Amino acid sequence: MIRTYAGTASLVLLLQGAGLAPVAHADGFPAISRIASGFGYYGVNNGYDDMFKVYGSVDAFASYHDSDHHSGYKVEGGGAWTNKLGVYSRTSLAPDTVVEVDLEEGFNLNGEALDGTWRDVGALRLAVVALRSRQYGKLEAGKTYGMGTPTYADPFLAVYGSPYTYLTTPAAGKGAYYLDLRPKHTLAYTTPSFNGLTVGTALTFGFDDVASAGKTVRGRGMKLQYNSSRTILLASYNQYYSDPWEDAGHRKQTRNDYKSLSAFYDFGPLSSSFTWQRQDVDESGSPSMTAYTLGLMMPVGKADVARMVLVQREVEFGSKDATGIMLGYDHFFTPQWAVYGRIGMVSNQSQSSLSYAGTPVDQPGDDPQNLMLGMYYHF
Repeated sequence: MIRTYAGTASLVLLLQGAGLAPVAHADGFPAISRIASGFGYYGVNNGYDDMFKVYGSVDAFASYHDSDHHSGYKVEGGGAWTNKLGVYSRTSLAPDTVVEVDLEEGFNLNGEALDGTWRDVGALRLAVVALRSRQYGKLEAGKTYGMGTPTYADPFLAVYGSPYTYLTTPAAGKGAYYLDLRPKHTLAYTTPSFNGLTVGTALTFGFDDVASAGKTVRGRGMKLQYNSSRTILLASYNQYYSDPWEDAGHRKQTRNDYKSLSAFYDFGPLSSSFTWQRQDVDESGSPSMTAYTLGLMMPVGKADVARMVLVQREVEFGSKDATGIMLGYDHFFTPQWAVYGRIGMVSNQSQSSLSYAGTPVDQPGDDPQNLMLGMYYHF
């Protein structure tokens, strides 16, 4: 099966890190189109014909790490793409209206994962039914993309091997909540494009979820997006409640507010992105987190891609700021098969102990560094 997305590049949200609903399209951004075969079909292939596809990704890497008090080698999965297996179906109801179904399971065989059960290895990524119309927009239900920061705010797509994935997590504190990229029990609607402008909204419900503690609405979000041939602008706001936690003998849930602004510009062929994110926790003593991300991507030669990300994390108090940087290169044998190299590091303040790609950090203030060589294949 050969999949290429030449011409219009399709940007999708993914894995392991922060969320966005359906897709961003742009006529530029050639580096994105070169890696697009790993995105699957949902939100990328926006045709109106009948389709049924089985798809997936296989990724493995070897790495050497050094974090001041610890060094060593690893062989793991998911350095560039989350290992996944999915089934996508599309049924045409009218010339411009379709029903879509996507089920996608992710897995990364890292560490001692094989010593446990499948629940220790795999995680449901998508379980969504959507009604999409050229005239009326898209209505989705299930475990689907939320309205948060898109994964492509990180040129490495917020995967297991990227510092971005870890530097944009919530600061430790009572009531702090990590917002799932694809929250379950979600009902989302995105308008059709009006001169490049779309509006997305989402509600996440607390059905049969102990963590919701009876809340009918677990969270809500909105995203405003503008696309042109060389520019993508995004603004999002989300409000979600944490898992229940004990406070003086009482179980309570804490509101978390997530704000995000992103700008992407294609200089041709170099493309750039800048993202501001902030998470505020409505609990006294729980710090806010702000992150600034600069990303660069560029096609090299006939098929390769070079990337760079720089992330600055600021925590409200406690000397827990951190800076992360990664450089990467993907060499493609086919549009689906590539080898890759990554080199990166995280510089922690004295009380910060953030890491990435499974690199052990023994003491606060240690600075993990990682050199990674891997291969992935999409089918």
